[in-house]
Amino acid sequence: MTDWPNSEFLLPLFPLPNLVFFPRTRLPLHVFEPRYRQMISDAVAADQRFGIVLLRPGWENDYFGAPPIHTFGTVGQIEQAVPLDDGRYNILVRGEVRFRVVGEVSREPYRTARVIVQPEQSREVAQSYAQKAWLADLSRRYLDYLPDQIAVPEIDTVELEALTNALIMSLNIDVQEKQRLLEIDDLIARADEVAHELQNRIESLQFLAPYRRKTDPSQN
Repeated sequence: MTDWPNSEFLLPLFPLPNLVFFPRTRLPLHVFEPRYRQMISDAVAADQRFGIVLLRPGWENDYFGAPPIHTFGTVGQIEQAVPLDDGRYNILVRGEVRFRVVGEVSREPYRTARVIVQPEQSREVAQSYAQKAWLADLSRRYLDYLPDQIAVPEIDTVELEALTNALIMSLNIDVQEKQRLLEIDDLIARADEVAHELQNRIESLQFLAPYRRKTDPSQN
């Protein structure tokens, strides 16, 4: 486990308009803007880290400047970086820990901020285990309703934080709602919200299942 500083530290920022990144997940990125090519080059030469944050609504008016960002984001650790001939990068990033932006210190050549880590609150092992078992069961039941979905063995092997955050990343949820979930300090509370979201979807799919069978030509 990484020992994060208890005080503020500097972190380059990669603001994105339509994506919220979570700890314990992985994200492939294609980096093409000159300022972020430089950021990745600098990160690769240093500690391999940068922060991913969500732009606030209205970012379209000043995207190439410095539109407002949400104050909570996730530290990304570069696991793979493939430089392309024209200067672009294909990278794979692992989510490390949440952070809170204290203040920006630079916007050239890319945005850099003073941040402080914001790890989730810990709970008793037994409570986390029970929540994980419930969420894993709901995940398997939900996947059963998705067409051509293969089994995902990781559901049974990953810890609660990884399962909860991976589900949020993969579900079709409004990006501002995902940001709200990222900002929940209590992991059990976040997992509980995801579980209820899955439960509601399962109930809807159960209700619709007979009608889908009637309209499916393969069932005739």
